[in-house]
Amino acid sequence: MMAARVSAFRSDVRSSHWRGGFSLLELIIMISIIGVIVGTGAALLTDDSDSARVAKLLSDTATLNQMVALYVADGGSLAGLTNPQTVLDKMKRSRPQSEWQQHVGIASGKLLDVRLRAQITTKPDNSNNPRAFWDRVKQRFVIRQASGSAVSDFYLDESLVSADFGTENRTKSVVSFNSAKTGWVWGSSVSNPTANYLDPQPFMSPAPTAGFDPDETADGSSNPPTDSGGGSGGGGGSGGGDPDQPTMALLPIPLITPVGGTFAFSSFPTTVSISSSAPAEVSKLMYSINGGAWQEYTGSSIPVIPAMSLQARNQTTRPAEYATSLINTQTYYRLTSGFSGTGEGSWGNALGGSNLVTSIQNSGTTSSFKSGNTKLDLGNGTYLDAGVENSLSFTPESFDTITPNTWFDFGAMQILNGTTFYNSEATGVTLTVNLRLTQPSISVTTYINLGLVSTTNTSDRLASADIVQLINPTTDFTITIDGVQYRLELSWVSKDSTSSVVQGNNLHVYEGANAAVELRARFTSNY
Repeated sequence: MMAARVSAFRSDVRSSHWRGGFSLLELIIMISIIGVIVGTGAALLTDDSDSARVAKLLSDTATLNQMVALYVADGGSLAGLTNPQTVLDKMKRSRPQSEWQQHVGIASGKLLDVRLRAQITTKPDNSNNPRAFWDRVKQRFVIRQASGSAVSDFYLDESLVSADFGTENRTKSVVSFNSAKTGWVWGSSVSNPTANYLDPQPFMSPAPTAGFDPDETADGSSNPPTDSGGGSGGGGGSGGGDPDQPTMALLPIPLITPVGGTFAFSSFPTTVSISSSAPAEVSKLMYSINGGAWQEYTGSSIPVIPAMSLQARNQTTRPAEYATSLINTQTYYRLTSGFSGTGEGSWGNALGGSNLVTSIQNSGTTSSFKSGNTKLDLGNGTYLDAGVENSLSFTPESFDTITPNTWFDFGAMQILNGTTFYNSEATGVTLTVNLRLTQPSISVTTYINLGLVSTTNTSDRLASADIVQLINPTTDFTITIDGVQYRLELSWVSKDSTSSVVQGNNLHVYEGANAAVELRARFTSNY
């Protein structure tokens, strides 16, 4: 069957449609082959190895630029790519087989040998020989003597002989297939009709303009997206992505010194500075304060005030090559120098059973609260008086320049575990503290809710201990200073382990004991 097809093809070729001459595609391929031969011959005939390498690189680059032109003309896209190897790998892809019949060029659309690799170096050799840079703006390889990552040689890697770089859909070729007359027709426009892809450009000293990404992977293709991914192979591989949104070389994020955070009052920074590693010729260092307008950073220190938010970014001045960096945001909080003041306590809002008995004294420096019936009815009008009810007293303590998040003595308490009868003791009470602060100058009221648990007396001393619970160890007190919010937190401290013991927010007072206790506090910050 194959022989029959070949004979038929040859018969058609000898028929009336045979014409002499070369097609445009054949001419381009012939020029490429001649370029390779010239490059190889130059390497063999000269004793100057550096000259041979340069001649080969010039020849290879000229040939590759022709392949780039064919790839773009065939609907391919290299937009956004910066890595030469990624460019090569993208041109190793094929069109889907369903499109093979109606597009110009090699049947599969694959333009490069899958073995082709780029030898990328980060700087010129000791002889400062020119290297090939991929110019992402001009969409071609250029030869330059410049620093940065570039190609010192193109070579064939036999390990890639079986590599599959996948297929890709491409946009409409500038050469279309005319099904009515069975022939190829050039379109009305060409991507870049003025580009001279036969000339790799003489090398020059300026640095390359393309940002180089060593980890770059090729996107799917130009619109429409790819229908299948790539396979194995070095350097590029396959990838997805929106071809209408090419991945640009992202400028680095600038540094802000010192970094933001929460600072003690004495160590709060007065100024900050911004630095950047982005090239000045492709970007502007910009900053914004508290969400205001962006302005260019001139290098001078920026004054800082508490709760100030500073943003910095590298803004591209060449958007065709670089994308503006991500934003670095730092916020600076200053803790207050300290809290000073005193309080005044009062008891109220007692809770208990139907036989609740209470006695409250809120006058003077010390306020007290007592609860419970101490008399046991023996009958016939006779009572046994235990004489000692449950009681709590609070004596506030003044405090001076207490730094945030530091525990201090808030008030002294005396708690008596008495003897009461008939479910007459309190089960809860509220201690109201009127705080008069001198630093900062403010007066506030906070409420401390206490739970009172009366236990059954047994031989176990701890189990028999009554419990005073801190229901709200984080009180309702809040105050905001310089953008930092402070809350008042409380905890128990036993002054005598023989009369009481602390377990978390519970204070256990032994039966019959009169416990000396410290109510401690601290002003905690939210930053």
